[in-house]
Amino acid sequence: MGALSGYEIAVLSDNAAIPALLATPGLKRTPFQSPCWLEAWFAVLQPSGTDCWLGVIRESDGGQPLFLLPLVRERCHGVTMLTLPDRGISDYHSALVSPEFAPDQETMARLWGALVAMLPPADILSIERVPPEAAERMRIAQLMRPSSYSAHAVPIDADFAALRERRFDASTARRLVKNRRKLENKGRLTFDLISGPEALPDLESLLDWRHQRFKDVNDDRDAAIQRSFYRRLVEEGAQARVGRLRLDDELIAGCLGLIDDDGIHVLVIAYSINFANWAPGLLMVESCIAAVADLGLTVFDLTIGDESYKQLFGADSIGLLELRQPLTLSGRLVLSLLDLKPRIKCALERLGLLDFVQRPRRKTSAKS
Repeated sequence: MGALSGYEIAVLSDNAAIPALLATPGLKRTPFQSPCWLEAWFAVLQPSGTDCWLGVIRESDGGQPLFLLPLVRERCHGVTMLTLPDRGISDYHSALVSPEFAPDQETMARLWGALVAMLPPADILSIERVPPEAAERMRIAQLMRPSSYSAHAVPIDADFAALRERRFDASTARRLVKNRRKLENKGRLTFDLISGPEALPDLESLLDWRHQRFKDVNDDRDAAIQRSFYRRLVEEGAQARVGRLRLDDELIAGCLGLIDDDGIHVLVIAYSINFANWAPGLLMVESCIAAVADLGLTVFDLTIGDESYKQLFGADSIGLLELRQPLTLSGRLVLSLLDLKPRIKCALERLGLLDFVQRPRRKTSAKS
């Protein structure tokens, strides 16, 4: 443990102490670093043998934690990475930061340097998909650069009718009115948000639909692990909600989202192909936005991914940030090579050679 400018710095690897510290109340974080999310992550997604670490900054004399950085150490293509708990599940990353944590820039630079120096051996420290406000809370935004990922959120700043008029694509809005009317002629169309064990059967339907839709790119083992994670998260019931669009008693579309103080963050959207002609996924999104507005929440967050349907609902694109800090010469070399890739592509484009390089090579038979 080190001391600096009235702060104490430590890096812990005690698996018994880490969960309790991560549950410290009052720390600002994204929903993907909440206690229930991290509890489910470590229970289901932590692979056997993965090293877990926690960077801690607190006031001197053993005060409450002010800055917590959960990290896992993973081996990827011959490079050792320190990164936040993810494995393809978390849309946003952030340290857990107290509102009282407000060092000046010089002090934070020294604190960060001391914390990084205490980390376990690795080649690269990687913190991806950081929302801008989280980067500011962490006091290291100046070390970050724009990420290739963006968030997509609809601010709920008016009642639903006004929001629909102002933000929705006009032709899409008219289409949804027609489709909703057609379905209502077939039965009673309802939407609700549920949680806990009651939601598990509908969650299974959503995940089955999604798995079927993306079966060509799914890894069955990873899909099974993710299913277990989502099931545990929903069953616990504190944060996860399943949205259900039903025709009479039949589920035709739904979503899985995380509720926090501000809004809902949507992770999964899926629908029954039996109702594909009526755009049930879009109807479900519209219904969910209306429900969120009725709850008095202020954000409908469609999270990462650049799917075009998000623009149909007037979602604002929010650029995320990332930190990739080399910790060894090997890490510096890898990051330098990664930085060269877009430059090489630009150079090939300028020379008119990109199409030639990317052109599929003709296969030749043994007889030719």
